[in-house]
Amino acid sequence: SAGLDAMARLCGFPGKLGMSGAKVWDKFIDGGIGEIRDYCETDVLNTWLIYLRFQMIRGHLDATELAAEEQRVRELLAESPEPHHAEFLAAWPAAAAPGSA
Repeated sequence: SAGLDAMARLCGFPGKLGMSGAKVWDKFIDGGIGEIRDYCETDVLNTWLIYLRFQMIRGHLDATELAAEEQRVRELLAESPEPHHAEFLAAWPAAAAPGSA
């Protein structure tokens, strides 16, 4: 089985950025709740993007609908003032979209 990071990277998404689940407890002990939240949010982004791709494979989205959903995520990230959102967007190349060249 493949973990979230591997699946995300195989799909062209950023995967884990800067932290892994193995570091969460140490961050918690050090009072890094904000960093844990940021880490969890990027996990959710990767999970959502993989889910959208899976929905296309299942035939519930076509390539145009998938591209529109991914563009919505890109726009939300671009509008966000959060640095981890900007980092995620910067690590997600536009060429990762299905059908792009």
